[in-house]
Amino acid sequence: MLRVGREREPVVIIDHATGAAESLIDAASRSGFEPASAVGSHYPGLLGPVPRAYVDAMVRFVLPFIEAHFDLGKIAPARARGNFSLVTTPPADLEPEQRMPHIDAADRLQFATVHFLCDEDHGGTGFFRHRATGFETIDRQRLDAYNGALSRETADDRAGYQHSTDSRFERIAACEARFDRMLLYRAALLHSGLIEKIPDHAADPRRGRLTGNLFLQCAVRR
Repeated sequence: MLRVGREREPVVIIDHATGAAESLIDAASRSGFEPASAVGSHYPGLLGPVPRAYVDAMVRFVLPFIEAHFDLGKIAPARARGNFSLVTTPPADLEPEQRMPHIDAADRLQFATVHFLCDEDHGGTGFFRHRATGFETIDRQRLDAYNGALSRETADDRAGYQHSTDSRFERIAACEARFDRMLLYRAALLHSGLIEKIPDHAADPRRGRLTGNLFLQCAVRR
């Protein structure tokens, strides 16, 4: 486990997470992928449905890690969703919001996983601090201040995915991709895929940057 940045946010790294990565790639190969924009997502590529059994198994799997590492005490799952993801957008074609770190939700009780169903050549995940505000996590209390600061800034004149420090964001940690490795972190933690290039067959689940993703909303047990 890492505790990243000044806020010491946990990032849990689980190698050999399922032992079933090959069967998940088979499932992804049969999945109906569509552009993320079709479902209102800014993800730079394609999304596909995952088996419900995978979502249920991942919820059971990650709950003990959340209780052990995130200082919340006993928690219960409130809702969960998952998808397969393939990065397919070339760096030069990214929209401005895709060229910088993002959060998945401004909620400290929501958690996200990245389950690498590809090897290290496809790039891992980086975590970042917003320089002007010093924020590494963006919850509801910080969201307006963060968005206001962003609106006053000028983005660096570069194309491509955010994979290093620049004038607006400082990289505070990085986790390499590894086959069947899973990362677990708060959805409110600023992060970005560390993607240097897009493979020739990016839309092929067997050859592209395929990940399984879980988004889990939790509630604290009283």
